[in-house]
Amino acid sequence: MGGNAKQPLKHPYPGEVLLKAKLQNDLMAAMKVADKLRVLTLRGVLTEITRLEKDVRRPATEQEIVQLLKRERARRDEAIEFARKGGRQDLLEQNQNEAKILDEYLPSLLEPDEVRAAIRSQIASGISQIGPIMRALRDEFGARLDGKMASQLVKEALGTK
Repeated sequence: MGGNAKQPLKHPYPGEVLLKAKLQNDLMAAMKVADKLRVLTLRGVLTEITRLEKDVRRPATEQEIVQLLKRERARRDEAIEFARKGGRQDLLEQNQNEAKILDEYLPSLLEPDEVRAAIRSQIASGISQIGPIMRALRDEFGARLDGKMASQLVKEALGTK
């Protein structure tokens, strides 16, 4: 290799851009085109990541960043509900737009049918309690699992048994 050739960054998922780096790059791009809402949203997320890193005194993992994004997304859902109840159309639109921005960085969620199939296989293997089934689902699907939906589907499946 030549003396000035840059070595590619090594990270746990070859070929995949790290989520934090993607957020930082997208923030810079949003600043260049003066997309104020995207800048505000991404800065908030990056601030939370920095806060997490300072708390644990190490770089945040991809999984921790995804959990943080999910938490921020849930905050937007809550704010949307409050804005709707309060008749605040301006806040409703702002939070909906911020939620759409955050959705771009979250892994795609599983379809209910995929979760139902996994639940059936867990029940077929002899597991008949909510806790162990939910743990197995989280282990199998990770960040792609919508906990609320999965919990509801597990309760339905166990209720019919």
